[in-house]
Amino acid sequence: MRGPIDLRLARHGAILLFVGMLNGFVIVNSHNPNAGNAAHLTGLIGGYGLIALGLLWPRLKLGRMWSVAGAWVTAGSLYLNWFGLFVLAEFGSGPNAQKAPHLGPVALWDRAGGIALTIAVALSLVSGVVILAGLRSLKVSAGEERV
Repeated sequence: MRGPIDLRLARHGAILLFVGMLNGFVIVNSHNPNAGNAAHLTGLIGGYGLIALGLLWPRLKLGRMWSVAGAWVTAGSLYLNWFGLFVLAEFGSGPNAQKAPHLGPVALWDRAGGIALTIAVALSLVSGVVILAGLRSLKVSAGEERV
């Protein structure tokens, strides 16, 4: 079922919030607990942020194409940010990593988590530009008042 873009953003926010909460249960078993805590908090904050953006999105002054693209870039960047941190927490190395990694060589997982986080940052920048463009105020004609 496809709903309006604002409801889909809020739905993905609730999913990310739930994933972040579940992530909190595995922090103690993480290879790098500090990165696990970062992934947990990123899931929670990103979930609440997406829910808030779902409320804001209908007020943005964007065309249909920019609205849909911006919404999915925003949601994707937040999911990818959580995923990159989760990969680093479970499989990567770190200054406070106390145990051996759960699966495969550490260098591979460090690289995968780093690439995911780099892509997430790039998508977040694009998302921020789209949201700021949508928040712009349009020119008011001579007879109209600004609210």
